[in-house]
Amino acid sequence: MDGDPPEEPCDVDPPAGAASRKRAGLPTDTDTEDTELYSAPSDGDSDDGFQVTSTVKPVPRHPVHTILFVPEAKTDNLRMLNKQAVSAFLEAAVPGEVKDVRINPRRNILAIDVEHRSALEVLRKITSLQDIKVRAHDTPYGDTTVGVIYDVDASIPEKDLPILIKPAHEGIIIRRVSRIGTSRCLKIVFKGDSLPAHVKCHKCMKIGHVAAVCGSATVCPKCAGPHKASDCSEGTLKCANCEGPHDASSKKCPRMKREVAVLKQMVRDHSTHKEAAATVSFIEQENFLNDFSSELEVFTLRSR
Repeated sequence: MDGDPPEEPCDVDPPAGAASRKRAGLPTDTDTEDTELYSAPSDGDSDDGFQVTSTVKPVPRHPVHTILFVPEAKTDNLRMLNKQAVSAFLEAAVPGEVKDVRINPRRNILAIDVEHRSALEVLRKITSLQDIKVRAHDTPYGDTTVGVIYDVDASIPEKDLPILIKPAHEGIIIRRVSRIGTSRCLKIVFKGDSLPAHVKCHKCMKIGHVAAVCGSATVCPKCAGPHKASDCSEGTLKCANCEGPHDASSKKCPRMKREVAVLKQMVRDHSTHKEAAATVSFIEQENFLNDFSSELEVFTLRSR
């Protein structure tokens, strides 16, 4: 993941639960990002350097569960939300559950910490905060990683997604499957610290979804014809994705490499496939210009 630029000094203390989450190996928005606090931190040990002495054994902290909200439109700024109104709205939605509500102004993300995991189910259904349309995203904890698949029929109910999306191999455990907003993209939370190999449809040969949810026609992985591989009689290989002289499963396929980059960008930015593709195109263009400038500089020096 790309490194972040130097941060501006932040005069807001991190939430009281942040230190305990770090010690437990859980992610926290205050690790690397400026974060604004919506609600007062809960009581607990001081993080400001003062030592708290007590003869009473402290009550063990419960793990905090976090959900993130990002705006549907990139032009919407979550800092424009009325803090008191948002806090009241969330308290009404999940009474007594909200511990902290924080906003990361640089990434335009709202983070909500709740007491129990069951409260996340209610918060996931929120689609707008005041006049801003938002998408909800779970944060992966400890032993989980997140992947994205796309081109999934938007008419499939969310309750049916866990039935249709199954691991390709034994040993892969899927914790949760959810749709990203109303798009054709799904977010999959896997158990473990690494993602499985990218998902590929063996029906249409496209990357990012599985055959169970594919609505496209059958494509031959050998010659790109409208038939199954078992019925293919062609002797010349042709990729169904880039039309190059290789089969559709080749790791050398440039189209496949780019699609993998787009999927990774979707996870990184919590974005749609279209938004991630635009970001990848911009990065590719920047890299090309940087490489061209370097080559031009070397050529100029040699000419002298």
